[in-house]
Amino acid sequence: EFKKPFEKACNDYEGKLTKIKKEKHELVKQHGMVWGQVSWGELFEKIEREYRTFQLSMCEYQIKVNESKTKKGTDLLQNHIKHCSDQEPACFLQECLNTTAKLKKFTEKLIPELQSMNIHSSEVGQDEEKKLLCSLWNQLKMALQLEQKEDPGNKQAGYNMHQLQGNKQYSTEKAGTLFKKSDGLRKVWQKRKCTISNGYLTISHSMPNCSPAKLNLLTCQVKPNTDDKKCFDLVSHNRTYRFLAEDEQDCVAWMSTLSNSKEAALNVAFNRAQGREERSREALTRAIIEEVRGMPGNRECCDCLAPDPMWVSINLGILICIECSGIHREMGVHISCIQSLSLDKLATSELLLARNIGNSGFNDIMEANLSSFSLKPTVHKDMAFRKNFIISKYVEKKYAKRSPAVQCSSLLEAVKKKDIFSLLQAYAENVDLNEPVLTPLQERGETVLHLAVLLSDRTSLHIVDFLVQNSGSLAKKTAEGNTPLHYCCSHNKPECVKLLLKAKANITLTNKAGETALDVARRMGHPLCEELLLQAQSNQFNPHVHVQYEWWLGRDDMCESDEDLDKKVRS
Repeated sequence: EFKKPFEKACNDYEGKLTKIKKEKHELVKQHGMVWGQVSWGELFEKIEREYRTFQLSMCEYQIKVNESKTKKGTDLLQNHIKHCSDQEPACFLQECLNTTAKLKKFTEKLIPELQSMNIHSSEVGQDEEKKLLCSLWNQLKMALQLEQKEDPGNKQAGYNMHQLQGNKQYSTEKAGTLFKKSDGLRKVWQKRKCTISNGYLTISHSMPNCSPAKLNLLTCQVKPNTDDKKCFDLVSHNRTYRFLAEDEQDCVAWMSTLSNSKEAALNVAFNRAQGREERSREALTRAIIEEVRGMPGNRECCDCLAPDPMWVSINLGILICIECSGIHREMGVHISCIQSLSLDKLATSELLLARNIGNSGFNDIMEANLSSFSLKPTVHKDMAFRKNFIISKYVEKKYAKRSPAVQCSSLLEAVKKKDIFSLLQAYAENVDLNEPVLTPLQERGETVLHLAVLLSDRTSLHIVDFLVQNSGSLAKKTAEGNTPLHYCCSHNKPECVKLLLKAKANITLTNKAGETALDVARRMGHPLCEELLLQAQSNQFNPHVHVQYEWWLGRDDMCESDEDLDKKVRS
């Protein structure tokens, strides 16, 4: 009787698996693709609910078997002893009295022995087994309930780690026209010229003065559309693009070419990583530098407008000329830390702020109250004039934009929204970034840097880096004695550890529990953080360290329609 639900769940699971495999083979055949080994992962996602239901039924069956074994153990002996004891006073049953008398000595010995017999230990083992089974049952039940709450439509459209392979009869490059469906209210099809090359899909805009949009296929996935065989979806990390081809054969060609181009780009990336990791990092750094030089205002010196500046302020994220760089060096690295874009061997961690701030954004705040443009030096101004201006701008912050008093709550919002310019505004107004925030996330006494570490990911390292270099709160402790470095190791943030060690954070500081950051990393089992701290402890940490960050190189915003673009141009 116990086995019936278990056998039903097993049959449902096998039936669903057979049905999904059949549907997948038909889909592969329709779209001219080949069946790859990785499609087993996609199969499992389809039958994940049935598999968990099968596990749940098996778990329930094991619990009932466990209970049955327990009842068949000591309960039977104990009931027999109780029966014999109950029968002892019944004098009117002479036969029972005689039998009870014979068994009296035996039962008196049996009662204490039951407490120490293996039966008891077996019962304890069964109790432990039952607890584990019940815990597993609760976990499976919770997982199934969460799946019921999810929107199956959104799950189907989401990014999947596994996908069908492209037909190899098609190449890795293709050019032509596709219709792209907008995500706006109108949901119209817009004709676009598209090109697949070198792992990118380039989509030209209808307006000739607009740069084409480029989608990196390594971060995208191609999916056929089940409703229309002439359509396919391109799923990126944050959105889904729908395209319409001329006919079914053309759709198969586009999908296969996209998949083949992505596979080729992935192979190139893997080959580059094997044995040539340093060269790839240098190539990435050069690409970032070129991107930084092309940012608004970066073709001229941030201070004197000299053309083609080649010196970067690491902690402020601006480019300056060689003459102004000398004055910046005189002010000290606590004001401006200067490196050369061409002469110094820069690492990606030293370009985080330059990639996110730039000269135009910086001067919009730091020169907002410049009363006359004549106060700003030009290329031909003497060094004394240039020096007075730079000291007024950076040390005195004389020309900075003034705003209503910056509150700790607004700084917390800036960290959450990754708003670097709100933090720059606070810096321009000499706000004390060391002060504890009013609404800590974990412990009393947290600073903005503590919060930035807690909320950090691969898209917000520039926020952490700005606070590391400009807040002066590296050694600030919470009420529990934890520094930002402790927070990094407690929450497994190795990229933040790199930034803190690059800024020479003290690794010997302990919290109230007497633990250093290294102790915390070991206790929590975070090997990457531990390795970095061991390097720092043995003076082997390289401050010119590379970080894992979303650089968005060569990425242009993709307008949903011509009307949206017109609005952006007018604004």
